[in-house]
Amino acid sequence: MKYLLVLIFLINFLEANYISWHYDFDKAHHKAVKEKKYLIALLLDKEISQYRDMIEKVFMNNEYIDEINDNFISVIIVKDQKKTYPVELLYTLEYPALFFLDNEELFICKPLLGKITPEMLESHLKICR
Repeated sequence: MKYLLVLIFLINFLEANYISWHYDFDKAHHKAVKEKKYLIALLLDKEISQYRDMIEKVFMNNEYIDEINDNFISVIIVKDQKKTYPVELLYTLEYPALFFLDNEELFICKPLLGKITPEMLESHLKICR
């Protein structure tokens, strides 16, 4: 029975559709340049675990996830993290914040600030292509 539950969990996890996140802005930027993709930068002001529900609702098992993974390199940045990122470029007082950049670090559309929902992100992606 125990093995059956583990198998079911693994199958569900493998079928889950989720964003492929990076945690180093510089590496994500280099990858975006190399692959000629855009960047999505999610800025959080607290530990990632504090945003678990929002991340699951917005960035997992939604129709637009494949589009994001195909066209963007996604990076999560936590305020005051040790790894560097362009603070002046990605400056905000409202968290979470989702920035959309081209591979030259120029904005391709306005960021989403505050409470982000799947509906907001889906409609914003249509503008940010």
